[in-house]
Amino acid sequence: MRRILLTLGLCWVVSSPTAFADRGDRTTENLDGGERLEALLNRVQQEQRSIKSLRAHFKMLQESELLQEPEESSGDFFFAAPDRVRWEYAEPTAVTVVIDGDEMTTWYRDLGRAETAEVGTYSERILKYMNASSSLENLLQSFDARVRFHDGSDLPYEIELTPAYRRIARRMKSMTLWVHRDLYLPVGVRIETAQGEVTEFSFEDLEVNTELAEDAFSLSLPEGVEVRTVGPGSDSK
Repeated sequence: MRRILLTLGLCWVVSSPTAFADRGDRTTENLDGGERLEALLNRVQQEQRSIKSLRAHFKMLQESELLQEPEESSGDFFFAAPDRVRWEYAEPTAVTVVIDGDEMTTWYRDLGRAETAEVGTYSERILKYMNASSSLENLLQSFDARVRFHDGSDLPYEIELTPAYRRIARRMKSMTLWVHRDLYLPVGVRIETAQGEVTEFSFEDLEVNTELAEDAFSLSLPEGVEVRTVGPGSDSK
């Protein structure tokens, strides 16, 4: 779950200012498939660089052999540049996840427990393998990409990524990213692991560069909440 949350958060956070020259909106039908995909990624990158803050409602669907039936969750997502993210789960269980720089805190409200973890190493892996706004050249070094533009409809652009190397395919079967046709920002992502587990997020009611509350990314835990540190270097069980 931590890796999934980091992946989705970094879909908004990460950008590379030197990946493309600014060539404007070239996602037009007179370009061939490779050029259209490059132009689309270029536009996504431009829009990401302009984001100072963002909030949206999200829905999550999980499928796994460990679940008797698909599990659905929903809540609110907040982002502030450059590296602050908050996931506020409302259904079916109240959970708050705050990423501030290299530290992530997860508060399980119904259990009266919170966990903190350093996320720097995970961020580096995601930057290398799952950064959907990196240059087309670098992206295709690790993934094969197929894009569906859905011309003549209001459907979002759909980019399907499949691992180009066995070392990646051992963990991930595919990743699909949906991009809003007008905002050119990710509004959905589907991750399927090599073991058949599926996690799908969708974002609705996006508010870009809106004013967020000052305490949106601070987490004041009530007295009595047990706090544990997890991950490499910790002695927690």
